[in-house]
Amino acid sequence: MSDNVTNTLKSKSFTDRMFRRLLWPSLFSAFGLALGDIADALFVGIRIGKIGLATMTLVAPVYMIYNVLDIGIAVGASVHYTRTLGKGKARQAIGIFSQMVMFAFFVSILTGALGLILMPYILTLLGAGPQGGELWNYTKDYLQIMFSGAPLTFFYFLLYYCVRCDDDEKLASAGYVIGYLTDVAASALFILGFKMDVKGAIIATVLGKAVGICIFLIHFTKKWAILRFKFVKPDFKVIFATLKTGMSSSFGYIGQFAALLIVNNILMRIGGDGALAQFNVVQNVSYFALAVYFALGETVQPLCGTFFAERNKDAVRRVMRLAIGAGVVSGVVISALFAVFAPSVCTLFGLSGAAVSDGAFAVRLFCLSVVPAGLSLIWSACFQSIEREKIVFLINQLRTFVFFTVFALIFSLFDLKWFWFVFLGTELASIAVWVPVCRKKKQPVSDVVFSYLLDTNTTDVSKLIEKAETFCEENGASPKQIYCVTMCVEEVCQAIIENAFRREGDEYIQLTLSLEKDGTTVLHMRDNAVDFNPFAMKTGQDYENEENLASLGIQMVKAKSKRFFYRRYAGFNTLTVEV
Repeated sequence: MSDNVTNTLKSKSFTDRMFRRLLWPSLFSAFGLALGDIADALFVGIRIGKIGLATMTLVAPVYMIYNVLDIGIAVGASVHYTRTLGKGKARQAIGIFSQMVMFAFFVSILTGALGLILMPYILTLLGAGPQGGELWNYTKDYLQIMFSGAPLTFFYFLLYYCVRCDDDEKLASAGYVIGYLTDVAASALFILGFKMDVKGAIIATVLGKAVGICIFLIHFTKKWAILRFKFVKPDFKVIFATLKTGMSSSFGYIGQFAALLIVNNILMRIGGDGALAQFNVVQNVSYFALAVYFALGETVQPLCGTFFAERNKDAVRRVMRLAIGAGVVSGVVISALFAVFAPSVCTLFGLSGAAVSDGAFAVRLFCLSVVPAGLSLIWSACFQSIEREKIVFLINQLRTFVFFTVFALIFSLFDLKWFWFVFLGTELASIAVWVPVCRKKKQPVSDVVFSYLLDTNTTDVSKLIEKAETFCEENGASPKQIYCVTMCVEEVCQAIIENAFRREGDEYIQLTLSLEKDGTTVLHMRDNAVDFNPFAMKTGQDYENEENLASLGIQMVKAKSKRFFYRRYAGFNTLTVEV
């Protein structure tokens, strides 16, 4: 087997292990979120039947507007934080997080206040029926508490996304899951126990957010954590750039808001509150059926962002292959299970009589759209991480508004059963449009990149130095840069091998070397050794001491480099050096 093939296979071990490490906590978080979303509708449906499910359907568009803001801020902050850390710029990454914390506080207060002030107009827009009616009052009770708890919702998502990108995905997942389990338990208590109906559902939701935030805050007490908040002067350029990234996906909720308003009115016209109840069941099935894809998206986003910052295209491609493979298999299994047990699911949510068979038919048709919808979600997460926000915007607008609305209007002309084909039609038509557009889009000329995997069992450092030097010479690096690069590779690799490797199995150092357009040479090094930061090695004057002698070489690297940065990420030591 050639060296290139061997190196490629061994390089996958880094990517695969990082993927698995981030996926499992994300899965727990995604299914926790799905469980929390389902619980409210489940308990409300059991307690007050169709009118409760209709209420939950009516408030869904308001969540779409919420998500434009809170998810947009959170995702944008986490993507830019990840990219910036991937480039070794910790101080700048902290600044981005701090800017978005202050912005989230301002926006959440403004959103909550406007919601409370404009309540009558919002209820009329949602189609809550005559003022003072049962549906109107239920919806009003829900929204009043929802808007009052806006700051908790905004900070919940912002902290979750950023903490998990700061190499604390287990704590982030714990906070997310415990927050939603609190929501589930409180919903059961408030709705079924205290008979608080829809008001109990939203109080439980707000309480779950508060519990999750308390858990996320534990991250800031850890000494190794990079993420922290500091008061900074508002930088609207940073805020706008971050929002641009986050809104590329979350702005789809605006379209979804409009589409849901249209669909709710269509369903009320062709099937009344019974049709709204069936739609709510389908929505709740979608939360669970698509949960694995949201988890895969949350896994793809930080990994692709990190590898993109390192100019490691092979690793980005590997991540996507793993995500798509897992998505197709799991999507088929989950869809099949929901299709088989569709009648039981409808009964569980409080449907009865003929509504059970009608709801089961709707659920089964929705299941046909799960895999194509999931693949679009995974690709959106990838494109968002690699600075292709326009494609993300296109995907989300096609899925949540354009085709969803078009097919809803078309199928509404026929019997109610035909309406449920809207999901499959939307997903297939969206893919048929965005895939060709994505392929035709010209990519910018990339920086010159060299990648190599050092296997300490079969290769010595001199071979890596020789290849790195040849790469620099062939691509016009200056003699000073070549000297700095080779010195850095030699000293850092030797320090890692001598101080961190235990010779107990396969141990690797992965080097990605890029010659940037501005003339800077950047080295990204990742190893699978125990925790070890070469830049923190002790110095001393006794050069007969091996540690002091090794640290002397590291001090030379620090002196010759423009910037250096270390962090432990996804189970690996990660170094970034600019020369």
